[in-house]
Amino acid sequence: MFIKILFLFMVYAVVGWLWETPYVSIGHKKFINRGFLRGPYIPIYGMACLTIVLTMSVFDGLNQGSIGIVIIQIIFIALISAVWEYVTSWSLEVIFKTRWWDYSKHKYNLNGRIALDYSILFGIGGYILWRFINPVFLSLYGNLSANIILVVIVTFYAFFLADSYITLKDLFSLRTAIIKLNKLKLDLAYKQVLFFDKLEQRKVASKDHIADLMASLQELKDKGKGKLSDSIDTQITYLQNTFRNSKNLSRLFMKFPRTRFHLWDDLRERLSRKK
Repeated sequence: MFIKILFLFMVYAVVGWLWETPYVSIGHKKFINRGFLRGPYIPIYGMACLTIVLTMSVFDGLNQGSIGIVIIQIIFIALISAVWEYVTSWSLEVIFKTRWWDYSKHKYNLNGRIALDYSILFGIGGYILWRFINPVFLSLYGNLSANIILVVIVTFYAFFLADSYITLKDLFSLRTAIIKLNKLKLDLAYKQVLFFDKLEQRKVASKDHIADLMASLQELKDKGKGKLSDSIDTQITYLQNTFRNSKNLSRLFMKFPRTRFHLWDDLRERLSRKK
């Protein structure tokens, strides 16, 4: 049973990547290797689909062809997907101080973390996956020899775990940088060391958030020349070096084009008022 769970998680993590990467790439008119990790897999899909597969037994014995039952099953799957998406969004923001997706502009959303239209889409997609595609995967699992399955699983998880370790290091580096951004915001807001005119809102042609942040930091440094305390100047220099020397952080934000540095946005808003 344990090997089967590992197999299904692997399969659905890859399926999730195949589902989301084309969708996001088409929307942004360029290829975006979706997901935090470098490989073609998205763990949240693996966990959500695995949860669905393991819990749908509650409907055993019911008329699977009934429209009413099908609707209930879709709602059930949508709820599972929504819970996973909400918890993941909340956890990532609490741990890494950054929100990676935001549904605030959708009409029916909950704290911008989940949205009704996407939950319904996941519910329908999840139902199709469970009802019609999952049996194919289970059949494939049953027809493969134990040795082949073992080799595939060991190979996959060796890459997956190494990928996860490297990515987590990147994310914690980002977390440190965001915390320092927050400290910079507080220093500028409450020590009132800046006395320059209102900053103009800049529009960066590139959608690279790291490039945007680097440009903003340089603008802040230039406009505050001679008015910044040594500690604040040191903080800005540290942040510039951190983002300049870390290509991996740019990679993360290219994967999630709508990500925002909320702390930095708040800082710019505060600085737009003349001190």
